[in-house]
Amino acid sequence: MENTHNAAIPCFSISALTDLARTPDTAPRLFSQELIARCDSEEQLFRFPCRIDAFIVSLCTRGESCARINLSECDLHPGSLLVCGPKVILERETQVPARHDILIVSPALLSRVRIDIRNTIPQFIRMGGSFPALRLTEGECASLHALIAMIEAETRTTEETTFTTETIYALLSAAIHKTCDIMARHTEHAAAPDKEKEGPHNRAEEYFRQFMQLLGEHYTRERSVGFYARQMCITPKYLTTLIKRVSGKSVSEWIDSYVILEAKTLLKYSSKSIQEIAYYLNFPNQSFFGSYFKRIAGMSPTQYKAQ
Repeated sequence: MENTHNAAIPCFSISALTDLARTPDTAPRLFSQELIARCDSEEQLFRFPCRIDAFIVSLCTRGESCARINLSECDLHPGSLLVCGPKVILERETQVPARHDILIVSPALLSRVRIDIRNTIPQFIRMGGSFPALRLTEGECASLHALIAMIEAETRTTEETTFTTETIYALLSAAIHKTCDIMARHTEHAAAPDKEKEGPHNRAEEYFRQFMQLLGEHYTRERSVGFYARQMCITPKYLTTLIKRVSGKSVSEWIDSYVILEAKTLLKYSSKSIQEIAYYLNFPNQSFFGSYFKRIAGMSPTQYKAQ
């Protein structure tokens, strides 16, 4: 299922996403195929939901907006740090004028940088789950901003030499380690009260994690609450109660959100026809899929595709 799923939804490289967003660089930059570093930027890279095969660090500097990471929403304010690992589905509200310090690094480039993979990568993965956004102190914002600004300045160098390459590698290493240091301190502080939670609450969160894992594996074929309840050996009513308590959304709402996000991504970026998308998502026909999509998305698949 995972392979089929990944094949159906394109996972963009940095250069492909930049071209698709119609914001290509006009001036030459070093590592332009593997790295984006911008300060106080209004990048429009994520105005539609998409996957990108890269590590993303985004610090809100001005304005407010909303980001969705694999359907989990988080509000971004000045000082909010958003971190994502590769291949998450990311969408950012772009109607609101907001600016960000942004660092996007391909796994290939990061593999050439001197960092402790065993300690840093788990931090990125964790941030995409329980801690999608953090509110930083002024000092933390200033430190991260300075590092991204230095990386941006170095990539504008017109000639690549051993020294410029090593300088960028060193700055990237510093930026990644600084980001992980910030994440570790904030998430450890936030996680500390969890040890004091009562057993039932912990069990509810464990059921929620199990449900989200199952949903990620089966949502293209299964949309019934009963299916997920049977997989977890509990009743549909109990499952619905637990998921609503933990997440604020019902099981049906989570299922619909996943299916619609998949449909939007396929409509926007795949070569599949609407009928093929309907069959891929296990709808009996295109008409049924169209009605389902319009009820939730507020427009027809054709209208969304034409945006």
